[in-house]
Amino acid sequence: MTRTSLDHQMVRSYISKLNVALRGVSAVPARELREQIMAHIDEALPPDADDEQIAAVLGRLGSPAELAADVQASSAPLTAIAMIRTSLRYRLAQVPRRAWSFVGVIAVVAGIATGYLIYFLTPGSLEFAGASGWWYSQDYSHEAITTADGATQTTVPLRSGERQGYVITINNPTGVTQTILGPDYGPGVPWNSPGSPVAQIEVSVPNLNIEHGGTSRSVRFTLPGVIPPGQTREVRVLWISNICSTGGTTSVDTLALRVRVGWFTRTEIIPLDQAWALAGKSRGRCTG
Repeated sequence: MTRTSLDHQMVRSYISKLNVALRGVSAVPARELREQIMAHIDEALPPDADDEQIAAVLGRLGSPAELAADVQASSAPLTAIAMIRTSLRYRLAQVPRRAWSFVGVIAVVAGIATGYLIYFLTPGSLEFAGASGWWYSQDYSHEAITTADGATQTTVPLRSGERQGYVITINNPTGVTQTILGPDYGPGVPWNSPGSPVAQIEVSVPNLNIEHGGTSRSVRFTLPGVIPPGQTREVRVLWISNICSTGGTTSVDTLALRVRVGWFTRTEIIPLDQAWALAGKSRGRCTG
């Protein structure tokens, strides 16, 4: 036989007390009230309800004596029972409503969290904005630009043991602020600067000339570097050229960055639309 909530000892005791209280009530309204109470209990409680759940439901019903007294004192017992039935529905609905309210709060919070994840994890990456150049005069005054098969490369002499680097403009085409934290390197990340996985990367502060498509050598740089939605910043990439070369060319055409978006940090690999190359023999000590 399938067990129901009416089989629970606490419920049987409540019904027994109700039967006693209804002894002074006429047979028809007494039977009607008893059936209504049992139906509401069965509806409000699952078959496996524990003592705490049952006590809460019985408490909201009110004492058997109070229910019987309401019917007995009424000149229209069945009307009184109808009013009690409406009251019972309201009282027994309170826990489910609160439970659903809690579920609703959880759903809202989960929705906000999901929206946050979507909002901050789905935006695209930063993009190369087009303006660029070697940073030091020793380099840009000796650069050689070549084009082959639609690819462009700018090459400068390798200055062993000396600081070299370039500057590019980067735009944030997304609708969220992105903050550059520094270079990224390691497994799965392209070599992001000639000869050094610890390249120094800095981002310019706001500058009208840069926003209008140019570059600036007098602008101040900082790190972390914040790039608001739709804005452009200059990114300076510097390193000490300690690579070992017997006379070949070393080049790079992407920039790997650690970028924070909202609460999340991710790797963004930015194509530079050209290769930056060092050519010549190493002098003195070198690594790699």
